[in-house]
Amino acid sequence: MDSSAVANIFAHHGWFLGFVLVLLGGIALNLTPCVYPLIGVTIAYFGNQGGGPKRIVALAIIFVLGIAVMFSAVGVAVALSGGVFGAALQNPWVLAALAAILVMLGLSSFGLFSLQPPQWMLKRAGVARPGYAGALLMGLGMGVVAAPCIGPFVLGLLLMVERSGSAAFGFALFFTLAIGLGIPYIFLALAAGSIRSLPRSGEWLGWVEQLFGFVLIGLAIYFLDPLVPHHLMIRILPYYAAAAGIWLGFITAAGRRIRPFLIIRSAVGVLAILALVYLLVPRPAPKALSFAPFDAGALQLAASERKPVLVDFSADWCIPCREMEHSTFVDPAVVRAAQRFVRMRADLTKNDTAVSALTDKFAIQGVPTTLIIDSSGKVRVRKVGYIGPREFLSDLKNID
Repeated sequence: MDSSAVANIFAHHGWFLGFVLVLLGGIALNLTPCVYPLIGVTIAYFGNQGGGPKRIVALAIIFVLGIAVMFSAVGVAVALSGGVFGAALQNPWVLAALAAILVMLGLSSFGLFSLQPPQWMLKRAGVARPGYAGALLMGLGMGVVAAPCIGPFVLGLLLMVERSGSAAFGFALFFTLAIGLGIPYIFLALAAGSIRSLPRSGEWLGWVEQLFGFVLIGLAIYFLDPLVPHHLMIRILPYYAAAAGIWLGFITAAGRRIRPFLIIRSAVGVLAILALVYLLVPRPAPKALSFAPFDAGALQLAASERKPVLVDFSADWCIPCREMEHSTFVDPAVVRAAQRFVRMRADLTKNDTAVSALTDKFAIQGVPTTLIIDSSGKVRVRKVGYIGPREFLSDLKNID
């Protein structure tokens, strides 16, 4: 959707239809790669929650409200300050805090301790259940994680808020968008939480809780990747998953009493061993598209030599950027088609003066942002968000 389309709906069809469109746009965000961590956290967190369906739904609504509040605050702050949407994930303290919360929840799934608020807090809260505070805290954290869900639709909202200058209007827009994003997670949470109510669930529930614990700790490893050089955490993540599968399949005592379930857990262990063998067998890495660091001088030189240019604005904390690294930029057809371009990558991971100058110059409001410049020096393609191999290849072929 064009960045001005949302504004046109508000201007010509009224606020009601405009907000309905924003709500539907939030639901559509679930089709983008940036929501992958939200799916894992929702299943793992609510799979460990006790209580009936009513309590699970209440917890899920609070979880989604937490996402909406944080997502809205980030959206308004970015729109009114001219920053980069999702840049909060570049802060090491934010990443460390998210990872710490996930690790604590993961360890509690193994029964090492029970997360409970202090007694004085429970007394002040009256009838409030302890899980509600945890659901809100998790939702607030996931609101930061959802912030890199940038795309043309979100970019249109950012421009609307920036032009209106109204924080209240901006909060309403992004709150509605986040509610749309979060609606499916209420049903996902209910499905995950219903595991405890299955017949004889007590005999194998410990195994399922350990599975969810491994998922949460795996997500913590994922979020710590930008803090560790050379993407070490992402590299060890497949081996961690294989080790977790071997533990769940053959080592843990949970779920051994039920023979049908013993077959299931053994199958998980066998698949984990096969995956580990696959990982250990050396194989040539796929040829990935290479980029030189962004250089203004190289950009001017390419224009003088009438060469087309491809500029990728990326960041280590950007989830769609990682997805493009693993899909679009390793596609053989894309690699071949891009060879005639001068390829540069602008790393926006660190929020310093150089990055601020770069984002201001090219009006970058989110990553990934892709610019394709033709041989005459004109920007022919400017796209925000994930681009799949086929679409990217088509864009490259249309540039002279």
